[in-house]
Amino acid sequence: MSDTWYQELTLEFEDGTSEAIFLDMTRSGRHQPRLPRMPAAWTKLEFEKCSGCLLPDVAGYCPAALSLEETISRLSSRTSIEVVTATSVDSQNRRTTVKWPLQEVGAAFVQIAVFSSGCPVGSSFRPMLVDLRPFSTTRELGRHLVMKHLLRHHGEIEGAKASVAARLGPLREVFAQLFKRIRGIPRGASQDAIPNSIVHVHAMTQHLELLVEDIVEDILREMRCPPTPLPRKPPPDPST
Repeated sequence: MSDTWYQELTLEFEDGTSEAIFLDMTRSGRHQPRLPRMPAAWTKLEFEKCSGCLLPDVAGYCPAALSLEETISRLSSRTSIEVVTATSVDSQNRRTTVKWPLQEVGAAFVQIAVFSSGCPVGSSFRPMLVDLRPFSTTRELGRHLVMKHLLRHHGEIEGAKASVAARLGPLREVFAQLFKRIRGIPRGASQDAIPNSIVHVHAMTQHLELLVEDIVEDILREMRCPPTPLPRKPPPDPST
């Protein structure tokens, strides 16, 4: 995953300023945030901990929250509707650039925090995100997940759909709890880039749950090849 996921993110804001974030990733694609001497209180594991979290209390801190503290905290003074130019660079120096509202770009930070951290729920998705392009749409992410589950279930459709649905519920809770956590980040009334980035990803996950059936149908339609016509007999030779 480290070959295809985010390695560096550069944001260019409307006021001419820019922000560059380099992500330390392991070979397996796990984000290793540069931790401050004392992480923020909202990153502590017991604070708004997910109901099904498998991490022991001795872990101390939520891995997804620690990842967010390094990345999305830099947007605390920004508004969600500001249009920014964002460029992602992976470990192979491949670049992807988008011009989106900041809340949509900020959603990438949330995806990194959950999918590329030690979060038990998010990290279970990591092997399935290989080859997923940066700044993917909801449908692209959904199609990627459905295809991976179809492969795991050897093409058995109902099993694949049930497996996707079973994974998305806990994932939605992770995003919901992250939203509760970041309310502790100081910001002004109009500085809503951080909360709205998480709301955007949470909404994407809800939308994805509704899209699974349509995505499966699309894949099945693409797989239905028309029957190969039988070879036609050549017309009789009139000279014989």
